[in-house]
Amino acid sequence: MENEKKQKSKSSNLLFIVFILILIVGAFFYLRGIVKPKVNVNGTTLTINMTVQELVDAGFAIDDSLVGRGDMDINKQPDIPGEKYSSTFYYLYAPNEHGYYDYANVIFSVFNKDVNSAEFKDCQIYSYRYDPSFQLSDVPVLINDIDFAGVTKEEAIAAIEELGIKFDKDDKEEFMNDERHIIFGHSGDFSYIIETDYTTGEVTNIEVKRDL
Repeated sequence: MENEKKQKSKSSNLLFIVFILILIVGAFFYLRGIVKPKVNVNGTTLTINMTVQELVDAGFAIDDSLVGRGDMDINKQPDIPGEKYSSTFYYLYAPNEHGYYDYANVIFSVFNKDVNSAEFKDCQIYSYRYDPSFQLSDVPVLINDIDFAGVTKEEAIAAIEELGIKFDKDDKEEFMNDERHIIFGHSGDFSYIIETDYTTGEVTNIEVKRDL
C-alpha cells in the first residue's frame, strides 16, 4: 500500500513538472513571436518603455508644440501622477547636419507605472505617432525598418503583416470602409495603428504603442 502511494506521488510530481515545462515552452514561443515596436529616427532606434531622459541622452530634443524648436527643459516639467499616462503629446526634434534641431514628424506620450508621481524625465514612453505626409524636414523615420512615406494603405498592411503582426479581420474590414481608413494591428501587448487619407489612399499616420 505504501509503495502504491509513493508511486502515485511520483506520478503526480512528474505530471506537475511536465505541466510547468509546457507552460514555460509555450511562454517562450509566445514571447518570441511578439513584434515590439521600434522607431528609427535619423539612424537612432527608439523603443517603447524607454524614458524621456534616455531619449534626450540619445541626442534628441523635445517640445510641447511646433512653435518651439526643441527648447523644452525636461527638468522643469510637472510630475506625472502614479499609474497614469499623460494626455499631452510631446514633439520630437532631431539634430540636422548643421547642428540645429528639426521636427522629426514624430510625437510621443509618456506613462508613469509607479504608484507615486514621478519626474517627467523618469517617465516611460508608451506611444509614438509618425506622420509621413507632413514633411517639415529631411529627417528619415522608419517604423520597424519600414519607410511609410508615400506608401498606400494596402502596401502598409502587407508590410506590417510580413512582420508577423496580426490584424483583426472584422476590425480591418470595418475601419477600411471608414472615411479615415483606420486599421488596427496587434502583437502581444503592443498595437500598430495605420491611418490613411481617404482621397489619396496614402498613409498619413502610423502609431505604435504599448497597451495600458
